[in-house]
Amino acid sequence: MSPCGRKMGEGRQHRGAPVGKRLLFPGRRDTPHGRSGSRSARTQRSLLWLSVHVWLWAASGSSAQLFNLTLSVDEGLPPDTLVGDIRAGLPAAQQQEGSGFFLSEDSDDSPLLDDFHVHPDTGIIRTARRLDRERRDHYSFVAATLLGAVVQVEIRVNDVNDHSPSFPFDSLQLDVSELSPPGTAFRLPGAHDPDAGLFSTQGYTLVQPSDPPKDPAGPFFELRYGTPGPLPSPLLPGSWSPLEPLDLVLLRRLDREEAAAHRLQIEAWDGGRPRRTGRLSVELRVLDENDNPPVFEQDEYRAAVREDAQPGAEVCRVRATDRDLGPNGFVRYSIRARQVPGAGSGGGALGDAAYFAVEELSGVVRLRRPLDREAQAWHQLVVEARDGGTEPEVATVRVSIAVLDVNDNRPAIHVLFLTEGGLACVSEGARPGDYVARVSVSDADRDWEKEDEATGELSVGLGDRSISLSLEGGEGTFALRPGGPPGVFFLCVEGPLDRESRDLYKLLLVATDAGSPPLSTEETLLLRVADLNDQPPLFSQQHYKASVSEAAAPGTVVMWVSASDADEAGTEHAWLRYTLVQLSAPCNPEALPAAECGPSFAIDPESGVISTIRTLDREVQEAVELRVVARDLGEPPLSATCLVSITVDDVNDNEPIFWRQVYNATIAEHAPVGHCFLQVTASDADSGLYGFIEYSLYDGFLSYEAPQAFRIDPHDGRICVSQDIDRERDPATYDLLVKAKDGGGLSAQAFVRVDLEDVNDNHPVFNPSTYVTSISGETQPGTEIINVLATDRDSGIYGTVAYELIPGDVSSLFTIDSTTGIIYLTSPLSHLESTTLSLMVSAQDGGGLTAVINAEVTIHIFQTTLAPAEFERPEYTFLVYEDVPEDSPIGTVKAREPLNSSEPIFYRISSGDLGGKFSIHPWLGTIRTRKPLDHETQPVVALTVQAQLGSAPACSSTEVNITVLDVNDNHPAFLSTSDEIRISQTTPPGTALYLARAEDRDSGRNGLLRYSIASPQPGVFAIDRALGVLFLNGSLGAGEHRELTLILRAEDQGVPPRAALLVLTVVIEKREHSPSWTFEHLVYQVEVSESLSPTTQILQTQAHPLGPQRAASPLRYSLEPSVDSAVFGIRPYTGWIYLRRQLDYESTQTYNFRVFAWIPEDRLLQNVSTTVTVHVRDENDNSPTFLHDVLFLKVEESPVPQGVIGKITAIDMDYGRNGQLLYFLLSDGTFFKMNPNTGELINWVALDREHRGHHQMTVLVTDRGSPPRNATMAVYVLVTDINDNRPFFPQCLPGKELHVKVLEGQPVKMLVTTVFAKDPDEGNNAEVIYSVSSARPMPLKGKTLFVK
Repeated sequence: MSPCGRKMGEGRQHRGAPVGKRLLFPGRRDTPHGRSGSRSARTQRSLLWLSVHVWLWAASGSSAQLFNLTLSVDEGLPPDTLVGDIRAGLPAAQQQEGSGFFLSEDSDDSPLLDDFHVHPDTGIIRTARRLDRERRDHYSFVAATLLGAVVQVEIRVNDVNDHSPSFPFDSLQLDVSELSPPGTAFRLPGAHDPDAGLFSTQGYTLVQPSDPPKDPAGPFFELRYGTPGPLPSPLLPGSWSPLEPLDLVLLRRLDREEAAAHRLQIEAWDGGRPRRTGRLSVELRVLDENDNPPVFEQDEYRAAVREDAQPGAEVCRVRATDRDLGPNGFVRYSIRARQVPGAGSGGGALGDAAYFAVEELSGVVRLRRPLDREAQAWHQLVVEARDGGTEPEVATVRVSIAVLDVNDNRPAIHVLFLTEGGLACVSEGARPGDYVARVSVSDADRDWEKEDEATGELSVGLGDRSISLSLEGGEGTFALRPGGPPGVFFLCVEGPLDRESRDLYKLLLVATDAGSPPLSTEETLLLRVADLNDQPPLFSQQHYKASVSEAAAPGTVVMWVSASDADEAGTEHAWLRYTLVQLSAPCNPEALPAAECGPSFAIDPESGVISTIRTLDREVQEAVELRVVARDLGEPPLSATCLVSITVDDVNDNEPIFWRQVYNATIAEHAPVGHCFLQVTASDADSGLYGFIEYSLYDGFLSYEAPQAFRIDPHDGRICVSQDIDRERDPATYDLLVKAKDGGGLSAQAFVRVDLEDVNDNHPVFNPSTYVTSISGETQPGTEIINVLATDRDSGIYGTVAYELIPGDVSSLFTIDSTTGIIYLTSPLSHLESTTLSLMVSAQDGGGLTAVINAEVTIHIFQTTLAPAEFERPEYTFLVYEDVPEDSPIGTVKAREPLNSSEPIFYRISSGDLGGKFSIHPWLGTIRTRKPLDHETQPVVALTVQAQLGSAPACSSTEVNITVLDVNDNHPAFLSTSDEIRISQTTPPGTALYLARAEDRDSGRNGLLRYSIASPQPGVFAIDRALGVLFLNGSLGAGEHRELTLILRAEDQGVPPRAALLVLTVVIEKREHSPSWTFEHLVYQVEVSESLSPTTQILQTQAHPLGPQRAASPLRYSLEPSVDSAVFGIRPYTGWIYLRRQLDYESTQTYNFRVFAWIPEDRLLQNVSTTVTVHVRDENDNSPTFLHDVLFLKVEESPVPQGVIGKITAIDMDYGRNGQLLYFLLSDGTFFKMNPNTGELINWVALDREHRGHHQMTVLVTDRGSPPRNATMAVYVLVTDINDNRPFFPQCLPGKELHVKVLEGQPVKMLVTTVFAKDPDEGNNAEVIYSVSSARPMPLKGKTLFVK
């Protein structure tokens, strides 16, 4: 044995085979992960195993050599990597032998052949796959040769650095108290690296962030861990131990308030090249500890409180913060009861803390009890702030509270005027900068400097300097300037003064102290500007013109010149004196004596009134030129002049006179516009302007507005047509008033009546144009069938309508009264097969015009055995007074029965009696009153009376017109029981003063009123009996202001007459130096359409002077404020009244208001008024409206007509003809009729439900406006059933018998036959019950008869 072999086998030689070894057969070719083979291979292996054991047992008896071979290979190398040669473990002598090897492993499992390929012949070992040292780090097996040499083979797998260190988890969270001392270690889990040796974990590093904060104190933490060393490991034998323990060591104290958390990165690294690393994220949350005391926001709090503050008032708020969290940072406040030495003034017996309290949570310091500044001006408190820690931290702060004095005195203002005499005035000649007054201010309250010291603040105001003084008003003319000492100011002139522009300044001095709240005082200075004589007189006109009548008596005032001086009124600077200088020679001294050529005019030196001083003669001197000088009394005096031209006028002493007082004219309607049909003429004896006449035309005496249909030439008096006139649309007669006025204002009037002559310009019109009626087939010839009606708006012969039947198929059976339009039957109808006949009726007026649309008459014929009763007259007319007692007879209607009938006739009122005021005797036909009548409510009643012959289904009807005659049962009534007017005592006789208006609801003479003046009756007043206009009949005379009372009486012409009284107070006013004005009319009346748009002018009111005077400025017009006048406006310079908003006749029909005329210079004296009445004319702007959209009616069937079964009602918001409604039935005239005036729906033919159970009709309502408006409504009539039909058997005709045959020998209860009955009625009336009427009872089953 070679030395090497011996060495390797030293101490390891054994006898026999190794115990516990498992043999491996050389030459086996298994897959790395399995030992699959055929059944024969397993058998061979079993035999080989048995042979080896036999061999080993045989060899154990001899001496065997054992050799050791150790091999190594790196992990991770690719398969088929050479590991070694088993022969290297044999001695050199045996290495050349090629006997092959037997292998045996140390353990039961066999990873060797899975991970390595061992060549059985050569002993070459190669890897079968990549090795993983962490899975298996060594292999051990025994190889034996056939010669008995045994080699113990150890294969070590060398480690490579293929794993990184890893911690048990990626992140870790630690809670650390901020009070942890430096040096405290926090155990961290170590990192594990499956590699071994140098490739395992070699150390740890605390990874610094990429941008670490610059902290001069250094880091908070460091890592501490052991050094690497070999440790036995049952799992990984021969591996390196982890570096344990791994601790995170605190280097310096933590502060949660600075950093509440620390995030660290721990890196573990191995010894490989390059090294591998693993990281652990560690978050250290710093737990809060009560390590911070509360901190107040201020080192000391200062506050002030008024001494009148109420307990509970907030004084101040202290605030402390604690940086700790939770209870450690929750702060509560309290006042330390024991104060610091020397705090405050002792606080008396109570101490400062007794006056105040602090809210525990909010820190608000509040007052506990009233304070007294005079007792103690300062209070000092020590407020504690305590946190909620287990061992609480406490902080204190001083609170200094000053008690403020209450500002209860207002500043005082003292003014000392520095003007002459110490008066509140300044000359308008004062220059800017001149002193006017010295103003000083003071305050009785204590010095504010002390208050500022109390609050610890600086104040720039000391004493009265803290009072501010301001000046309001003056618009910059005056200003305040400081006067040097505190609280002293000077009021100075700042701008120019002009008394004529402004003579009084209202200045307001406002002094305000610095209290809280501040108090102020206001002082008003009324500073008058003293006048200087710097304004010359100024005339209102430079050239005055006037005229005076030559008949003026000496002393007559001609005119008044007026000059004004802007200087102060009442002083010599403004007192004026007038003098007169005559420029033109009064006359020719050679022609007249000198005594008559003297001055004719003089001027009052004080008033400026120019008057005549002698009689004037226009023929001697027509015009005079004068110069007036006005001079004031100032020093030096100032003066002005003006020119006065006076013209001597002729006297206007003649009024115009019409040749005739009443004119009558006739014109044809539709006369061309511009056609002149009448000329009125008036003359005036005066000449010149006074002889010039202008004509004006008015629409009646009470309307006082120009007529729209006519105009008059103001110069020649010709009256012409101004618009198209239609006699049917417009009035047939026009009453016009013509006025002639001369140049001097005198006037006369005449009346013109214009009658319109009719022309044939209207066609007849049927209304309605469709008629429907029903008659019996037994109606006798001569019976009135229906009355058609056509109207023609023309009058006379042109309005007379003639009717004619248009020839047709059945027109020969009827005739028509050409005058009344009544259609009569002329032939029997029993032979006609048709049940409906149609007739056409035409209408023609006396001028030859025919109706554009003919009337269509539809006649339904129903068959009856008897003809209905016929009234003797188609229409009855009765008269009755409204005061007749109840149950008074009015009249009797009578109908005739047919010749072949003896049935009685029954009468009834079918429609028209809405109020149930009438009754009719059912057999006699006498109509009586049932209730009181009223002519004013319903003057005419139209009744429809029906006559029925016995129980016949048909009936006839007639129209009964009852006229309710008026009796004088209503008193006249004034609009008010009293009224008042004001007139001037200079009002001339003949002036209309008042219009008395009363109303009487009666008609005819009972409503005709006459007016009179009851006692007392002064002779200066008169009244028009028909119109009620009160006139001034004489001069009122001079005198003081007084009142007169007149009693006006309105009496009707009834028998006996009835009357009403009105108390009228006439106030006579005294007016001086004022011309009298009056309106042209006492009362203005106008009628306007409600459709006029706003801003439309409707009436012009004008006032004029009663004499030849002229106003200095134009008149102004205004409306008296009232509810009625709010709808209208007036042009202030023209007097035109216009609409301000839309009129609505349905809301208001009449408006009454007053118009004032006045002169701006003297409104009180010049105010005159007139009354305006506006009547709103209704337009057909509302359509009729039914109360129901659809009407459903029920009526029982009956063998006789039911009469009125319902009433259709519609309303129309319009009035008059626009609101008068007519009702028409547009369909189903066979069974129903419609009362056109009342809307009653009348059943006039018997109804049979079995024949017709439902009726549908359309009702038309139309008003009488132009054009008319209408509406329609559907009416449904349901005919309800009565038990009027007997059951009948359809199998058996009436009067016949039903025979049934039955064979003998039939069994009992066999069905023989079935019978059934019918009943045309419905409901219970049609329910049929069967019974047998025979000698032998026969049982029934249900409603089917079984004959057994």
